[in-house]
Amino acid sequence: MKDDLTLLEVIGLAIRSEEDAAEFYGSISKVINNELVRAKYEALAKEEVGHRQMLVDLYKRMSGEKGAPPRIPGSPATAEGGKPPFEADALEDLLSHAISREVEANDFYRKAAARAIDNNSRRTLEYLADIEHGHELMLRSELEAYLRDRDWYAEKPDVQLVGP
Repeated sequence: MKDDLTLLEVIGLAIRSEEDAAEFYGSISKVINNELVRAKYEALAKEEVGHRQMLVDLYKRMSGEKGAPPRIPGSPATAEGGKPPFEADALEDLLSHAISREVEANDFYRKAAARAIDNNSRRTLEYLADIEHGHELMLRSELEAYLRDRDWYAEKPDVQLVGP
C-alpha cells in the first residue's frame, strides 16, 4: 500500500478489492463440480460482498458522503491484489492464488488499521483483517484436502448439502 494515500483512499481501494474478491470466488465456484465445495466458494463470494458494504458504510460515516467513493485512477495495489493475473482452471492453482490474496488482504487491512484516525475505523479494519486471516486458514485446509483427495473434488458426491 502506498504511504501517501489518505485513509479514505485506502477505504476506496478496499472496496474495490472486495468487489474483485467476490468476482474471484464466484469464478472459482464455477470450475468446481463438487456441489458441497462449490457452495463454500459461493458463500465466500457473498461474504466479500458484505465486506464491501461494511466498507462503503465506513466511508460514508468518515466522509459524510451519501454514496461509495469514486474509483481511484490508475492501478494501485488493493487489499486482495486486484483481479487474478491469470486464467486458471486447475483448482490447485486457484486455491494457491486465493491463499496469497488473503495473506495480502490481511496485511493491507492491518496497515490501514494502523493509520486509522478514529477507534471505530481501526476496529472495523482490524475486524476485516481477522476475517481475511480466517479465509486464509480455511483455504489452506481446503488445499490440503484437495491434494489429499482430488477425485472427491471432481465428483458430484451423493451427500446432502448442509451449508458451507
